[in-house]
Amino acid sequence: MLQFFEVEGALVRRWVPGQRRVAMEVWNGDGWKAYPDVDTVSRLGHRLNQEQALALLQTVRERSGAAARLSDEEAGVALTSRQRRA
Repeated sequence: MLQFFEVEGALVRRWVPGQRRVAMEVWNGDGWKAYPDVDTVSRLGHRLNQEQALALLQTVRERSGAAARLSDEEAGVALTSRQRRA
C-alpha cells in the first residue's frame, strides 16, 4: 500500500509492504530519498490523494529548479516507482 503526505511543503510517500515494514521517502524534485522522521509525518502531515500528490510533486520539482516539468505520465511513474531514487 502506498500513501502520500504533505509535510511542511514536502511530498512524503509511505510504503507499507506485505511484511508490515514501513518505509518513507521524500521527493526532492528529481528523485526520492529516505525520510526517517515518522514523528513529523504523524504530527504535521496531511494525507493526500493521488491527484493532490501529483500536483505537489510538480510544485516541488519547480521549486527545486529542475530543468523541465514532467509530463503527466512521467509524473505518475515518478510518484509510484521504486526505481526513481535520488
